[in-house]
Amino acid sequence: MSQLGVEGFRAERAAILDIAHSLGNEEWNAPSDCDGWAIRDVIAHMGSILHGVVDPSVMPDLTAGTEKSMEAPVAERRARPIADVIDEYETFSGQAADAFAALQEPPLADTPLPMGELGTHPMSMIASTFLFDAYCHLRNDILAPNGSVVRPEPPRDEERLRPTVEWMMAGLPWMCSDKLGFLDRPVALRIEGPGSGAWTIHPRGGEAMVVVAEGAASDAAASVTSNDHDFVAWGTKRRPWRDFTNVTGDEQLAARVLDAIKII
Repeated sequence: MSQLGVEGFRAERAAILDIAHSLGNEEWNAPSDCDGWAIRDVIAHMGSILHGVVDPSVMPDLTAGTEKSMEAPVAERRARPIADVIDEYETFSGQAADAFAALQEPPLADTPLPMGELGTHPMSMIASTFLFDAYCHLRNDILAPNGSVVRPEPPRDEERLRPTVEWMMAGLPWMCSDKLGFLDRPVALRIEGPGSGAWTIHPRGGEAMVVVAEGAASDAAASVTSNDHDFVAWGTKRRPWRDFTNVTGDEQLAARVLDAIKII
């Protein structure tokens, strides 16, 4: 699956670059769906973090939290010409893609990689991490109707969506367990579309985190169904989950779980 993440990342990177090279000055400076960020800021954010992946000496300081820590590098890049913003993204996303591909074989593929509040994951999964980031920013923050850029949306296909959903499910226990301490019965998530699958969120049971296991448990107290593309939007709190999900079973428990989910 992680190799598919490399392919998906390369495809989404190509789509982002095609759109970036087509933008006029007004489009670059138009608002994105990220609060306080223009379209150029979203591209600058993606370029800065991938620059840090390739050269850790320029990785933003993440000690204040992943989301808060993104503001400083974005602000610094507002003084740069647009051509430099595009060049940074193009150069370092390409180098990052090559690095992600090199991490797909043992022993590196299975080596745990601490990623702060995002959790600790096998190195092979980093491709899916940054595919998720690219997919989410392009589809939700840059392109209309949520962003300001009017362009045809790239395909919603398996190579993009399956690894994206895989990352979201892998990251959920690390990012959401603190808010899911109330969970006392399993809740199933059924995702439809090219990234389809079923997972169950199980209570902590004395562990530090909830457990997300593949498959819909037969004893799940509630079941939540959504398509994969919409899951990216509501799972990151960009859009309300109530607009994009179908809930059966214990609706009150499901609502508390869905309110607690925020993938970053």
